[in-house]
Amino acid sequence: MAVRDKASIDTQHAVIVVIRGDPVPDAAIPTIELDLAKFQSGRWALQLDAAFARREEPAVILAQGVACLAVAWWAQLSPRSYLQAIEGAVLLSPLSVGFGQEAIAAAARPGPATRLPFPSVVACAPGPFIDRVLALADRWGSHFVERGSIAAPAPTTRNATPTEDEARLIALLPLLEHRVPGDAFTPGPRPARRLRRPASID
Repeated sequence: MAVRDKASIDTQHAVIVVIRGDPVPDAAIPTIELDLAKFQSGRWALQLDAAFARREEPAVILAQGVACLAVAWWAQLSPRSYLQAIEGAVLLSPLSVGFGQEAIAAAARPGPATRLPFPSVVACAPGPFIDRVLALADRWGSHFVERGSIAAPAPTTRNATPTEDEARLIALLPLLEHRVPGDAFTPGPRPARRLRRPASID
């Protein structure tokens, strides 16, 4: 799905997706708190449907950890009409599993192995699972960025040069680290944040 214009990917259109119980990176950004306790029930997918299927304004999804897997699964299996508002996705450390999330991650990992239907960026720090993250980025058709290199002139990526859409998505990565676009993307202390209420389902 092509981005409408150069101004469309920006902080005004960011929507953070988290798992219930995870801290919210930026309380000022609209947040959807997914209930993945019973992954196979699909309640979490209905939450994403409710948030995006009839949305008229553009949206850029920001997710971290297991939430990335849920977003990718939903995007790959949803009717394309549900995704018309989605301009792109920023997926940080998709194989990082939080405390008590092992069962949820195990259920979410065998998702569809198809490209995401919108521009996307996968970011991750170097580590023992980096090859698996790179393979996941390839499956999703995502541009890979090595975490910690975003401020460098030529970030380490699977593909040498990001597209314009991907470059604008990369600029939003700091929002998942309590920073503003343009700041160096480096690990830092995480301040306490108040959790936002999850999206409701009628």
